[in-house]
Amino acid sequence: MEQTEYKQIVARLEGLTDAQFDALLETLRHRKDADGVQRLVMARLAERQCCPYCEGRTIVKHGVEFGSQRFRCKGCGKTFTALTGTPFHRLRGKTQLLENAACRVDGLSVRKTAVRLAISPQKAFRWRHKFLDFLNMQKPELLTGVVEVDETVFPVSYKGQRQGMPRPSKKRSGKTQDGTGAEKTTVVVAVQRGTSIEFDQMLAQGTAVALTEALRPVLSADAVLSTDGNAAYWTVAKALGVASGSFIAAHHGHGGDGVWHVQSVNRYDSSLKTWMTRFRGVATKYLANYLGWRRLLDRFKDSLTPQQFLFHALRTSYL
Repeated sequence: MEQTEYKQIVARLEGLTDAQFDALLETLRHRKDADGVQRLVMARLAERQCCPYCEGRTIVKHGVEFGSQRFRCKGCGKTFTALTGTPFHRLRGKTQLLENAACRVDGLSVRKTAVRLAISPQKAFRWRHKFLDFLNMQKPELLTGVVEVDETVFPVSYKGQRQGMPRPSKKRSGKTQDGTGAEKTTVVVAVQRGTSIEFDQMLAQGTAVALTEALRPVLSADAVLSTDGNAAYWTVAKALGVASGSFIAAHHGHGGDGVWHVQSVNRYDSSLKTWMTRFRGVATKYLANYLGWRRLLDRFKDSLTPQQFLFHALRTSYL
């Protein structure tokens, strides 16, 4: 654009009403966000540089799909975009991806997200879980060194479910209608001491067998378990062939030589529970997604940006 044309455009801005000026700013903001999303999308393709189906590297441009560049693999003949295999494949409204990622970074509820993005609560809920589905897949490959392990529990919740309930709905007292205590879901949590590397997994049962199978893929051979004295972890350590020690609460907060404690994992459990209260209960079927959401936030502390959040989402592949 020539300098003269630019000056003419700026001069015409002075004649805009306040409403027109606000509308223009909103349009420019969406354009900027759309360009930012497109850069992240193409960065994902450049990182992969191959067909997501056969990993062939002979690919050519092949039209446009839902606003994204489509490609065709000469090897297998299949078409794809940079978003194929991600939670955002075939998703409309990609210009709001960064704004939606910002809502995830800020930990907003569904209703607050809907207000910020000017969309319906139903759409805000669907978009939330487009983002959160990938987070549950991102877990550390191996935990090394001293690894603190403990379990925490969450009430079993059928929030949002109207049909097919396995039991009558309970009142908000926390007890089922037959007067017994609320059902619980056990989650095992492991933290690599001195780092922000965490692992968590929901368990069908809090048994030694279930704990062993949950921890087997993520504990390295040189890991040392530090536990709260739960006898099940002695069985876990023996089954996995790793060393272990325990913290005994009755010993005035000291276990052995002071190495054995679970302060890090307890601190994480406490912050997790506090953070979860803003959602006023989470349906058990979505609990794993929220655990993944919290892991990512804790990993970056206060430095996580919407761009980083979206970049991690785009690096996940379901294929």
